[in-house]
Amino acid sequence: MQWADDLTKQETLNSKKHEFPIFLLGIRPRHPAHHLAMTSTQVFVPEKYRMAPYPYFGGKRSIAPEVWERLGSPIQYIEPFCGSAAVLLAAPEPASLEVIGDMNFFIANFWRCIKFQPEATYEWQDYPVSHVDLDARHRWLTDPNRTANLLERLRDPEWKGDAQIAGWWVWGQCCWIGSGWCEKEFQSDRDNSMLGKVPHVSDAGRGVLGKVPHVSDAGRGVLDWFRFLASRLEKVRVIHGDWTRCLNHHYAGDNTAIFFDPPYIAFEKLYHKDGQRPVAAEVALWCAEHESEARIALCGLKGDYDLPGWTIMPWTRARPTYNSFKTTEDEAIWFSPSCHKLKTHNQSAFDFKL
Repeated sequence: MQWADDLTKQETLNSKKHEFPIFLLGIRPRHPAHHLAMTSTQVFVPEKYRMAPYPYFGGKRSIAPEVWERLGSPIQYIEPFCGSAAVLLAAPEPASLEVIGDMNFFIANFWRCIKFQPEATYEWQDYPVSHVDLDARHRWLTDPNRTANLLERLRDPEWKGDAQIAGWWVWGQCCWIGSGWCEKEFQSDRDNSMLGKVPHVSDAGRGVLGKVPHVSDAGRGVLDWFRFLASRLEKVRVIHGDWTRCLNHHYAGDNTAIFFDPPYIAFEKLYHKDGQRPVAAEVALWCAEHESEARIALCGLKGDYDLPGWTIMPWTRARPTYNSFKTTEDEAIWFSPSCHKLKTHNQSAFDFKL
């Protein structure tokens, strides 16, 4: 890929850099004769390339290194509530088989498109921040007929996604303030409530990259980012739907790692309608029944789960959650008995078993 060649020539970057063996990035040589030389080549990749190109509420990127110390180097990795896929993208190296999923079909469609058609997705997201367009695109994206069609097509795990929907969705996800983007279906021409949602205006103008990117940016921009993610996701299977659809782990057996980050028990009503089943409780039950079959991590708040024999790692979130700082110090991750011991000194002191 041309962009990989360009990255090796790069002399400076305005962001933090990481060095990776080129074969771990999934970058394929243009000619078979180049393969041997490329496996020993190192490329510098900006830190931002190893994260989703949009803000995501409740992501676990800051704690991902400690999670991977626990999960080790599995043959198969599963992330049923992927959201921004922060833990997947933070993996020291890809597993042989990786499966991610999400009930939010806009998220599932976005990662499908990044995997199969990053250039087209880039073209659709490349647009200035505009209040009236934010409303117009929200209405277009949440049209019931359109969402029903998208949902039906996503049921096919081999479908390559809709790049226009992916591009417009990620553009809005970066422009929107707070929650609510594409979470409300358009009902009528008289429903103007979304016009009250003003896009970010307190900085240089947010867009994909957090702020409106300079596509030149020393020759690097969103397109290179999307291409890197496409390369990283080349062998990742992206599933939409119920979390149980991702859980087939016969391929690697007990050398499988599963990272669960379901809606927290106290806040499930923000994601599900009244009367729907409590997802977090069902996930915890599954974890207890299958704890010997894989290395499992389960996220929640302190006191959410009773899992005897599991190790609990409390941690503190730097940013508010659910519009409040009240729970930032209540975060915790439960690790199944087969997970590795944590080696990071400043975290190990906080681990305890039930």
